[in-house]
Amino acid sequence: MSDATVRSLPKINGFVLVRPRLLPLFAYLAILLVVSLFFVWSRITVVNLEYDISRLGNHMHEMEQENQKLRLEAAHLRSPERIERVARTELGLRMPTLEQVVIID
Repeated sequence: MSDATVRSLPKINGFVLVRPRLLPLFAYLAILLVVSLFFVWSRITVVNLEYDISRLGNHMHEMEQENQKLRLEAAHLRSPERIERVARTELGLRMPTLEQVVIID
């Protein structure tokens, strides 16, 4: 006989005991673990993206308010009354005399 002898499995009440097959169980548990980890990872990613979207929405709202404020300031700076006042007071300019005006047809 060879070195590796095959032992017969014991019988209890006429039933043959068989060695449990653990490979399918471990494979099932591994797949379950991978799917569970993927689900948790995806939920965490979704929550982080929601925080990012909220933060960027707030930033966008702030930028829109600043843009509106800058538009109002630009409109104020372009007003003819202000430009004339600055020209007279700060730059010392005055209205031209009739001799200085040249009309082009």
